[in-house]
Amino acid sequence: MSKVLYISWSGLPETAAGIRVYQIAKVLREAGNEVIFLSLSQPTAGKQDEIEYDGFHYILKGQSKSKIKNVENIFCGCTDFCVIKDTIITEKPDTVIVYNEKERMTKKIVSFCHPLGITVGADVTEWYELSRSKKWNYVVAKNVDYRIRTMDSKLDYIISISPFLTAYYQSHGCKNVIEIPPIMDCVKSEIVPTSHGVRHLVYAGAPAQKDLLLPYLIAIKDINDDRVKVVADIVGVTKEQVRTLLQIDDLEKSGIIAYGRVPHEECVKVIEKADFSILFRENLRYAKAGFSTKLSESLSLGIPVLCNAVGGADEIIIDGFNGIKIEGCDSASIMKAIERILLLDEGSIDAMKQHAIETAKQRFVGELYTSVLDRAVNMKP
Repeated sequence: MSKVLYISWSGLPETAAGIRVYQIAKVLREAGNEVIFLSLSQPTAGKQDEIEYDGFHYILKGQSKSKIKNVENIFCGCTDFCVIKDTIITEKPDTVIVYNEKERMTKKIVSFCHPLGITVGADVTEWYELSRSKKWNYVVAKNVDYRIRTMDSKLDYIISISPFLTAYYQSHGCKNVIEIPPIMDCVKSEIVPTSHGVRHLVYAGAPAQKDLLLPYLIAIKDINDDRVKVVADIVGVTKEQVRTLLQIDDLEKSGIIAYGRVPHEECVKVIEKADFSILFRENLRYAKAGFSTKLSESLSLGIPVLCNAVGGADEIIIDGFNGIKIEGCDSASIMKAIERILLLDEGSIDAMKQHAIETAKQRFVGELYTSVLDRAVNMKP
């Protein structure tokens, strides 16, 4: 059994990053290890610096009030590294896991820990696209790129979220690479049978700079030009945002229902009613390196995925088996894929739903990774 210090910039499991580290920690705890979280740059820090959540101890540290120190921290992690050192000295962990370190301090953490007999690993879920990053985001993207290319090989183990990252690290001599996609709390055991009539597709998320929503919405509008053949449920995006994107006022006439942001429980209910979920991304490194929780959650709920091929998480989608996969992500290609879905009978869609659940059980259940994670955190430096 090891004592694990899990360092992140995410806090409680209220965001994708927070959920990721929490789920990994639960797997480690199941194997008998103790996990403590050090959450840096937290806005709530100062009010309550240490809290307990689901049996885990969280140490919350806020940002400096000095803008100069915060800028300096982005470039070299000076402030955060001091906090990390103090926490390691106080908590005396056997191993340290750092989630998506962005401040070029991985090498410093390794150099500090190894003489103390402490192993160091990383949980890597992102490799940003430099060409798409602006201002401070470019600095962060550059730091991450530098860390992955020059520092991560010094680590004792790496938890990789995607096949792309796993292949990269293994080809560059990294010692121990463990691939763990997003872990789901629950994988459904039964599908919701497909109803006869209008098909339902769902998008649930916040597009930001990652997901391509406009080509999909154009395809929906065009395919429903004379009558509504397919309903597009959009969760996480408001009606006004969709109207602005499409430059139309009557969304429902085009079969588009925008829910805006809703509690997760309501979001799940909308997804469960769908025949397919959708996920379209550009064929760029950020899409290959990451692993969308939208995809893993959809399959876990028994909903096949309509996506485009980018060589990332989409590799687990087999066209016609647990989803529909297309090469392009333009509106014409998406429209053809939707037309394929409209030709499927209920039995064919139900078969895909069942295959979605089977895929999720083979990949997104925490206990699948208990032994390999336990070995990693308990090995000696």
